[in-house]
Amino acid sequence: MKKSLSIIILGTELLASVLVLGAVFVWAPVCSGLLVLQNGTMVHMKCFYTGQASIALALIMIVTAVATYLSKTDHKKIQWIMILAGILLIANTFESMIGIGICKMADMACHGAAAWIRAGAALAVLSVLIDILFN
Repeated sequence: MKKSLSIIILGTELLASVLVLGAVFVWAPVCSGLLVLQNGTMVHMKCFYTGQASIALALIMIVTAVATYLSKTDHKKIQWIMILAGILLIANTFESMIGIGICKMADMACHGAAAWIRAGAALAVLSVLIDILFN
């Protein structure tokens, strides 16, 4: 029973990471537009950097999920990295002191990506909490 729960937890954590990566790369990519500054240079919008940070955190989540599954000792300590990555993913999609944020205009494509990123992060945190409580 314990091994099968570990496989289910691994699967949900990997699914959460795939949701984040798939949203950024495939079904809800962030804005590709550029901002023109007053001096004439062009820079990416905030949502581009939110997408890049989400990719990095999703890769950390994949490594953490595999390390947790392969861990022979107390894997609950490793799971705290997954919780931290999930919280950072959620905070990253909001305008806060921690996160980068997304565009303020509601009709921009980055709002769809942010919803998928939040859903993937919430799934990861939920699966970690289930693992900590029941495994």
